[in-house]
Amino acid sequence: NNENQTKVSNGTFVPNMSLDQS
Repeated sequence: NNENQTKVSNGTFVPNMSLDQS
């Protein structure tokens, strides 16, 4: 896992700049 990315529940890596992580 990259520190620069976060894994959302659908399994897609997206930049965590404006990600709504619950």
